[in-house]
Amino acid sequence: MLRLSSYAVSSKRMKKGGYALLSGLTGAIDVIDDGLNGILRKKTNGADHREIYFEKDELPDDIEKHWLERGYITELSHEEEKERIALIADIVHERLTERPGIVIVPDSDCNYRCVYCFEKHLQTGKNEKTLMDEDEVEWIYKAVEQFGNVKNSNITLFGGEPLSAASKDVIFKLVNMGTAKGFTFFAVTNGHDLDMFTPLLGTGKISDIQITMDGPKSAHDKRRITLDGSSSYDKLIANMRKAMSETDIGINIRVNTDEKNIDVFGELIEAFDSEGWMDSEKFSVNAAIVYLKNKNGEVLPSQDISSINNKLRKYAENYKNVTIGSAQTNKNQMIFNSLANDKPFNLRTSFCAAASGMYIFAPGGKIYSCWESLGRECSEIGSYSADGMVIDPVKSSEWFGRNAALIPECLECKYCLICAGGCPQYALYNSKSLYKPFCDDFGKSYDWVLADAVEKYLSEQGL
Repeated sequence: MLRLSSYAVSSKRMKKGGYALLSGLTGAIDVIDDGLNGILRKKTNGADHREIYFEKDELPDDIEKHWLERGYITELSHEEEKERIALIADIVHERLTERPGIVIVPDSDCNYRCVYCFEKHLQTGKNEKTLMDEDEVEWIYKAVEQFGNVKNSNITLFGGEPLSAASKDVIFKLVNMGTAKGFTFFAVTNGHDLDMFTPLLGTGKISDIQITMDGPKSAHDKRRITLDGSSSYDKLIANMRKAMSETDIGINIRVNTDEKNIDVFGELIEAFDSEGWMDSEKFSVNAAIVYLKNKNGEVLPSQDISSINNKLRKYAENYKNVTIGSAQTNKNQMIFNSLANDKPFNLRTSFCAAASGMYIFAPGGKIYSCWESLGRECSEIGSYSADGMVIDPVKSSEWFGRNAALIPECLECKYCLICAGGCPQYALYNSKSLYKPFCDDFGKSYDWVLADAVEKYLSEQGL
């Protein structure tokens, strides 16, 4: 008797009909019609997803053969399938850890005081050192040489605020040294001082940046607050005009979304559209979720991403460079890329590089594994100096060994190698262990994420 794979995932109904079907074990993706989906829905309704069986002739012979080959149904028991996915996870995770991710924090302070900032403990007066010096830049590149396998890598610049006026000289040295060594750069910046770094922007240098804008001026300036009280919105629009007209840099706008600004998202899109940016392949917008924490540091439940989707969906439909959701967004793009490149979905074992090999070099000589907890002891994994880099083998192994298949709850979940266990730092905040899942609302939202990605691919293929 054949069993529905414990790791088979089906989508919601697509607008033109049909459903997407994904194997979380093989990475296969197919489109099925209403009739086949009806059989699945009838089988899965209220049932344990690990123990769903098909009687002989319940599926058409050609479908049975195809689904068996693709991994949607299986002759394996649930326990045997778990063993297989654990084996796959070990192989995938080992490959992930072979190439380290490099993040550099030139300035851990910031020229903004955003209302939801999670790095207030890093701001001036609360941290020993916030600004990197030029000696530390040289020490970092010396440390990076110890990895031995980072040639032509992309380095992320993070903060605080990595592109601040205060760090200008350090940034020019850092980027110029890096490009001479074959590195390229991506920066997560508030964009306020972006105009000071124009010579560093574009292909082969800082090729892409992420800037946060939380709505039109009326909303943005109340949330993204400058130290001098000036309008951060006006400054960002002016800086982006300069960057878009004078360089070929890619700009991703992150809109931190909650109930206070969700209804003005459209006004921001209209403002971008009036600039001509919404037609640019170098410009994209992501409506992400603001996570809040209680006084004990625990992450509170986020907004229901389905609710966000319902309100913002028209923008994602009308503009191909608008995406919705934070953790979900990259899943959408991963699905689309798999189909566009005619390859299986890229199964993964870690939610982000913090659980597979991210090294964050901060001012003062410390190295962290997770930028969500930059400056906190929980993710401090080593140090760097003129003598090179020293990594704590115990703490780094704990972080970089977090494989979704090693989390019991994840191994039982059909999203195991799709969700990959969720944010490790949020799991640590909430469960006091890296080896617990942080599910958020992934299971509630992935059915439409899968459908939207497949629908986008079919549309671009004229199907």
